[in-house]
Amino acid sequence: MKKATIAIIVFILLVVLAVLTTINWQENVGAINDTQNDERIIMKVNNIIVTEKDFELLKLSLAQTDKDYDDKAIKELLIRRAVIDSEINKHAITVSDEEVFAFNEERFALLYQDKENATLMNDFLKKNNLSLEDYKKQSLAISKQALLTLRLKEKLIEDYKTSNQKNFFETYIKEKIDAAQIEFYD
Repeated sequence: MKKATIAIIVFILLVVLAVLTTINWQENVGAINDTQNDERIIMKVNNIIVTEKDFELLKLSLAQTDKDYDDKAIKELLIRRAVIDSEINKHAITVSDEEVFAFNEERFALLYQDKENATLMNDFLKKNNLSLEDYKKQSLAISKQALLTLRLKEKLIEDYKTSNQKNFFETYIKEKIDAAQIEFYD
């Protein structure tokens, strides 16, 4: 695979990850119809509430990719994110602000090591009227979620060292999705 193709794929994944991880998950602290900011709830996954706004943000982000996502696929991605967040909470995985900052800086340093990636990023920043520093600040939430997910994966692999399965994490998350308590609201 060409470097340019890999760079584009990495960039698209960063954009999708950005939207997936900026979703404002809320713990269920009240009645299902009582939400902050009067946002309509579309589903509840375990104890995590997903709103229409979450759905629309992800849909908008996915529209920027070269793959078509229907409403069902978007909901599946939202369910996956909620399940991963549930597992992060269940295993009490945390990261410090310093770790998140360092991880964020490392992500951008790796991105800018390749000339084509740097061009893609600079074009993205220019198109969206963002400075690199502003985008780095906005990306802290993305980096935090990515780092938490990485730590979850590391913990699970450590806990299940004897598993010979190649894609253990993906299988584990799929099992958790299948077992999740999911309620849809219309």
